[in-house]
Amino acid sequence: MDRDTRTQNGAGETRVVTPDFVLLFISSFFFLGSLYLLIPVLPLYMKGVVGATTTQVGLLMGTITVSSLLLRPYIGRRADISGRKPLLIIGTINFVIASLLYIIARHIVSLAFVLAFYGIGVACFHTASLVFIGDIAPSLHKGKSQAWFQTSFNLAVMVAPPLGIFLKDRFGYDVVFIAAAIAAAISFLFILWVSESMVPEIGEPVGPPRARHNRRLIAFVSVAVFAGTATLGAVETFLPLFAKSRGIGHFALFFTINAGLIIALRLLGGSIPDRLGRRWTITLGLLALGGSMFVLSASDSFAGLCIAAILFGLGFTFHSPALSALVMDHVAKEELGGAFGIYTAAFEAGITFGAVAMGPIISWLGYGSAYLMIGCISLAGAIFVATAYNAMAG
Repeated sequence: MDRDTRTQNGAGETRVVTPDFVLLFISSFFFLGSLYLLIPVLPLYMKGVVGATTTQVGLLMGTITVSSLLLRPYIGRRADISGRKPLLIIGTINFVIASLLYIIARHIVSLAFVLAFYGIGVACFHTASLVFIGDIAPSLHKGKSQAWFQTSFNLAVMVAPPLGIFLKDRFGYDVVFIAAAIAAAISFLFILWVSESMVPEIGEPVGPPRARHNRRLIAFVSVAVFAGTATLGAVETFLPLFAKSRGIGHFALFFTINAGLIIALRLLGGSIPDRLGRRWTITLGLLALGGSMFVLSASDSFAGLCIAAILFGLGFTFHSPALSALVMDHVAKEELGGAFGIYTAAFEAGITFGAVAMGPIISWLGYGSAYLMIGCISLAGAIFVATAYNAMAG
């Protein structure tokens, strides 16, 4: 399908769920499932097998996102030049290989190299998948398209972490790594059936990508996404160790609870970012994320963990879909890869900050103060979005 035909279809088509949407959704579920089998297990592996300190755990987990964020702008530009599907394929193959490499990476240096390599797969698949949905989303349902598609992430988050912990406790770390490789291989098989969503132009785009779309908009979106995903980095990296330090059992259910809530709300109210508007959807999301960190900072029981998980789920329900839709509102499809490259780099920067900054703060002041500080960042982000929206993104 040529670009003009695709654009016309995007303007007139009202269906969110198409065959390619379904195939990418399933592939994304297994891809993120592969990742989240490892997310709660890797910090424990680093401490128990590799012998890393708390600060080193933060730095090592941050290696994934540092590697990914450095590549995101380039990956986004490649998506505009070479198409979306090749990057999706590269991402899944990378995850198969990297998951198996963890089996032999039992030293801090070798593990750091594997984690950096792993970040390449994250950058390729996540960036290209968001751009792909931007290509095929109906013009009146951009927020719903992103909300429904990103539910695949949350299904994976709901199922994979408890499964990863179960496999680790029952069979050991190597079985978890093999299971992650199998999930990535299944993702690869589904991606092979997806049709390319754009026809690359001949030759390189003229001019630097960032100069071709609204810089104020990209700066606004980057700040807003950073303020939200800093909480994600803090939770993904240190929740297992935080729960262990406070004697809270079944911590992996934090991911299950928040993911289940997100899935239900996105499926039932996926059009909220389109109806309520981008400004207030993003603002309310950041307020909920900040609140979840405040609750977590004071939690010393499973009940407190559950309340934090609910607020965390409420925050992420529409935070990312609304920001993705905001990018889609203002950026032409032929430049969407470059825009999402910068957007997803900010996404990873927030995760990296949450992972890396928390380590020294925890060592100095403890988990409670660290989560409180991360919550203040989300609160500041909510104030920024509410006050600067009209000037920078309206």
